[in-house]
Order: sequence, then C-alpha cells, then structure tokens
Amino acid sequence: MRPDTVARRYARALFELAGEQGNVEQISTALGLIADVVADPDVGRALTSPVARQQKGQWLKEIAERTQSPDALRNFLLLLDERDRLDHVEAIRVVFDGLVDDRNGVTRAQVRSATSLADDVIAEIGRVFGTVTGKKVVVDVEVDTDLIAGVIVEVDGKVYDGSLRTQLAKLHGQMAG
Repeated sequence: MRPDTVARRYARALFELAGEQGNVEQISTALGLIADVVADPDVGRALTSPVARQQKGQWLKEIAERTQSPDALRNFLLLLDERDRLDHVEAIRVVFDGLVDDRNGVTRAQVRSATSLADDVIAEIGRVFGTVTGKKVVVDVEVDTDLIAGVIVEVDGKVYDGSLRTQLAKLHGQMAG
C-alpha cells in the first residue's frame, strides 16, 4: 500500500475518533509534538529498529505522557507500532492537520518570495486569497532568492506565479519565437 494511502486512512480514522470524543484540537497539538519527537533521527531509528515490541510500547507511552497526549492518541501510537506504521507519523500529521483545517474552513497558502515580506503584505495576500477561496487563509512564506523579484502563491492546488523569473522566461520565449 502506498505511504500516502496509509497516512490518509490512519489520519481519517484518528480524526473521526477525535471528533467523537470532542478533542480534535488537543489531539492535533499532541500529534504535532509526537511527530516532531519521532522525526528526531535517533528516536525514529530506535522506534523503527528491531526492538522488542514491549520496549517500544514503553517508549511510546513515555512520549505520549511527555506530550500530554489523550489516551486515544497513546493507543493510536501503540496501534501504529503493532502494525509497523510508525514511520508514517509525519505523513499522518500532515493529513490530520489538513482535515482539521477543512473542518475549520481554513486553507494554507504557500508563498515563495524573492525577499522577506512585510506583515501588511502577508495580511493582504491572506485577504485576497481568502476572497478567492472563500476560506480563512493561513499564509506560510518562504524566501527563494532564485525568483529575483515577485511572489509565487500556491493555494488549494493552484499556483499563481507573479515572479520576475517567470516573466523573463516568457519574454525570452516570445523573443525566440
């Protein structure tokens, strides 16, 4: 089974369980913390190595306790371990966060800019794309010096390219033709 399919299945199951228990936000926060812990190379290697399942279970319970995870999330981690799916925790978190965003009417805009953007510009990008999508937009900005100038915005699977690099490439294509 493909990793993204696995992540979607497990994330949806966890999301439904969290919804039934009314602790979606708490599980989302704890899952983020756990994914960060598991992303540590030493921790990840230890959890995916051939160690006795009982020992891994103890480690996972300790991680869940330290991240103040609800019992449902602790049990979910133990299930992932039982099914050898601990290497999917980060992908599960990404899908889970997307489900939370959908529930809350939020979408994320990935903005690549040649330079850092002022807060008012970021707010304006959020406002404009909020109008386009009909959702509240959370803007994540990344500086990409290869752009020369301008921005590229990706939101809801669509790319809006206003970069100078792309404009120059178009001009070059027109002049060559």
